[in-house]
Amino acid sequence: MSKVESSSHNKKSNGHSNGKSPGKSHGAVSSRSAASRTRGGQRQAVEQTTADKIKENQQRLHTQRQKDGLQKWSAGSGNANANQNKQIKKYESYKREEQIPRQAEERRIYVDAQRSTVILPIYGYAVPYHISTIKNVTKTEEMDYVVLRINFQSPGQIAGKKEDMPFEDPDATFIRSVSFRSQDSRHLLNVYEKITNLKKTATKLEAERKEMADVVEQGKLLEMMASHPRILKSVTAKPQADNKKSDGNLEIHQNGIRYRPDGPSSKIDILFSNIKHLFFQPSEKELQVLIHVNLKTPIIVGKKKTFDVQFAREVTDLAFDETGGKKRRARYGDEDEIEQEAEERRRRTELDRLFRDFAKQIENAAQRQQYEIEVDVPFRELGFEGVPFRSAVLLQPTTNCLVQLSEQPFTVISLNEVEIVHLERVAFGLKNFDMVFVMNDFKKTPIHINTIPMEHLDNVKEWLDSCDVPLSEGRVNLSWPQIMKTINDDPHEFYSAGGWAFLTGDGQDSDEEESEEGSVFEGSDSDDSSSSASESESDFDDDDGDSDESASADESDPGDDWDALEVKAKRADDKRREYHRDDSDDGKKKKGHRR
Repeated sequence: MSKVESSSHNKKSNGHSNGKSPGKSHGAVSSRSAASRTRGGQRQAVEQTTADKIKENQQRLHTQRQKDGLQKWSAGSGNANANQNKQIKKYESYKREEQIPRQAEERRIYVDAQRSTVILPIYGYAVPYHISTIKNVTKTEEMDYVVLRINFQSPGQIAGKKEDMPFEDPDATFIRSVSFRSQDSRHLLNVYEKITNLKKTATKLEAERKEMADVVEQGKLLEMMASHPRILKSVTAKPQADNKKSDGNLEIHQNGIRYRPDGPSSKIDILFSNIKHLFFQPSEKELQVLIHVNLKTPIIVGKKKTFDVQFAREVTDLAFDETGGKKRRARYGDEDEIEQEAEERRRRTELDRLFRDFAKQIENAAQRQQYEIEVDVPFRELGFEGVPFRSAVLLQPTTNCLVQLSEQPFTVISLNEVEIVHLERVAFGLKNFDMVFVMNDFKKTPIHINTIPMEHLDNVKEWLDSCDVPLSEGRVNLSWPQIMKTINDDPHEFYSAGGWAFLTGDGQDSDEEESEEGSVFEGSDSDDSSSSASESESDFDDDDGDSDESASADESDPGDDWDALEVKAKRADDKRREYHRDDSDDGKKKKGHRR
């Protein structure tokens, strides 16, 4: 007995010798939890304040956009301008009858590929049709015959993805289609293939013509005669003129810059008057340092038009692992790697300084010619990943743009040309969202940036709001081709009906519904709590497990923290296990009694 008492006495004395009473430890824990709750409350308050500021600023921006839209698109300016922009094209296959080939006189279908014309025998006469008037051609087999059907362009047809073809007199009588039937299947199949190939060639040429429609012939570059031009040596241009990687020199001349390759490739001239944005991207966390030029109108480089020309240099050299010789025997550890890292840091710093100074020289030379060009540097700390084309890349905001300059194809979005930004797939539980840039020029296709991680949502909103760009968000992806077609049909009607309010109206309606539901729920809790409790007791008397669950759910308070909720859930699980254990014990006793 004495040993037990002495040991218990020693435990008590040891507990007091620590100098920490239970009351004090509890007070320390409570103070820490109170401090954490205070920090959490401050963070929530800051986030709420930022959200309120963004909401207030966005309301102002949307109101201003609506007002500007109504002012820009006055009544009747929508369809009228759209019809004026469509030009009626006239095609002429032959100027004189003598130019028609003699083969067409045989009263057979003849395809003149040189004139892009199909000659059809109609009532014994050779009638030429330019390939642009033919919509498509089909062939079908009927017993021993082959039927060739030629469909023509005509007004009133169901419009597909392509724009409607304008006609000089839409009220005139048009031939929709012509069918020919023959037992000479070989000839008709040959005609079918020729017409199909001719149509493909004509469509390709028309697409190339539209592609090059905005290419403007530039002025002549004035070279520096009095002095030598400033030169940045050993840089690579993207895109290359002949699709071959080669270095060259970048020169600053009187009214522009010139890239002069070392090989036989053609040089690239860029005038200051055609420069829209000038970017310098340092080598931080990149494999190259670069100067990027975004153009107002495209230029032809390697038989292709481009809006972006980039001049870069690699910042890393090929490293060789020296595994033998005196250096191998004299050094141990990571001394070589440390030297290489130091050399790479020095090289990066030197290249950054060299390219930054050269970009500044381009800016000064352009400003001397009265051109407002400033060097813009991407903010890497504000960057986020997204998919503007096919692969995930890092998009970085600048002062005036959102850019991706590390990989081709490049992405340069001017914020002053953006009408509104809509965030899609913004919903609880999703890991990514999409972003759509609608441009001021409604003829341009909206720019999509997909699969942005949801963790960047708040930062993207704050950045767009700080740049005074109207934004909206929704839970689903919208059909933007149809939306833009509706807007282009009549922009005045679009803004008169509320403009972009249909993008923000869903969120406001849902918020109002949630607030109304919340107020109704609060009233039912305060007024009818006793009746709801009696109903739940009468309904769930037969199932104790369910009643325990409902009781634990009712006891849970919105203000409880996670720890309290976990304790209540554990208590409910323990009660449920005891209930099932009692039922199994009762069943065993009954079986034993029957035996």
